[in-house]
Amino acid sequence: MTRLLLILCLYLSVNFSASAQWFDAKGRATVVNNDKDIARNMAVQDALQHALLYTGAQVNSISQLSNGLLNSDRFEVRSSGSVRNLMLVSEEIIDGVMTVQIRADIMASESACHASTTTKYIALTKFPLRNRQQAVNGAIFDIGSESAQQLFEQMSVFKGSYVASQLLPISQLIAPHSQPFITDQSNTSAPQLLAAQADSQYLLTGEIHDVSLAKPTSKWFGMASNNPLRQFIASYTLFDGLTGEKVWSKRYSTQAPWTFERTEKIDPATQEFWSNVYGASIVNQLKQLTNDLNIFMQCQNLRGQVIKVDNEFVTVNLGKRNGLKVGDELVVHHVTQFTDSRGILRQSTQINDTTLQIRTIYNNHLEAIAKDSPLYGDIQSDAIVALKPN
Repeated sequence: MTRLLLILCLYLSVNFSASAQWFDAKGRATVVNNDKDIARNMAVQDALQHALLYTGAQVNSISQLSNGLLNSDRFEVRSSGSVRNLMLVSEEIIDGVMTVQIRADIMASESACHASTTTKYIALTKFPLRNRQQAVNGAIFDIGSESAQQLFEQMSVFKGSYVASQLLPISQLIAPHSQPFITDQSNTSAPQLLAAQADSQYLLTGEIHDVSLAKPTSKWFGMASNNPLRQFIASYTLFDGLTGEKVWSKRYSTQAPWTFERTEKIDPATQEFWSNVYGASIVNQLKQLTNDLNIFMQCQNLRGQVIKVDNEFVTVNLGKRNGLKVGDELVVHHVTQFTDSRGILRQSTQINDTTLQIRTIYNNHLEAIAKDSPLYGDIQSDAIVALKPN
């Protein structure tokens, strides 16, 4: 369970401008070691990230804090808009938890993808730790699997264009190559196999690169005067589960004071770890990741796969849970693989002339018939289908 608590309330105040909207939002963060500045910074990020979710935008940087007050009236927002004004309305601390209320004037870009009415499903793997020696201090060897669990819990309740379907018990690194990583003679890649196992359209993998502990600063006879800083640098890769191709990747970096004793062993599965300032900084990184994924997924058309072909209809592994309904139309894509003159495996896509229309729909699958013509025999199992744009 996330220790840096999610937004408590979010409501929209209507603005007379068609392209700008005012949001009031509350965010929370635990105050660790009486460090109010860090808690305030995280609480503001928590509130602002959720306010920006509506527009598909995201925080590029949080303003510098001076004496506990926000001192900038301009914030850049990555990819799809800007926060023209941001005000810290109030803050309070109750039982060690800081709650802030902000008001943000958000201007969305015309090029931003609108929030999709469909939902894509993403399966996750555990995150391997590249250098286990770095985890000796604190004995945080399970930080990869536990951070994946934290991310899975966030994504499972995320209100956006996707939802997490399953956390797979896979801890080895899935190589982030743009071309499929072939695992058998049928040219099925590892991401395709894992996504199919979880009945999902995408597969998210990751790797933790650095959890090293920096030496604390010292002033008197070599004695440490401050807590050392600990890194958490990780990269995450999203694969198309239908084709096995890498479609998105990003590297994230954060650091925070390591306030535990140097010889103390901390279990990353405990509340003690995630309520600590270091654990909270990781949670904040994962929240940034969930929002970044939402921006990307909003622009992706919903796709599925033909899993059965009958004489008069086909069955597709999409359903009500994806936001589809009876009458929606689908187009069929035939994907083939070939090796070019340089020996690189590539994919080619052809669109079938037949338009399918949903006649019966269930939670996780549907039956579709040809709309204006007989069902041609060239539509076979494993063919890719996509929701036809309006």
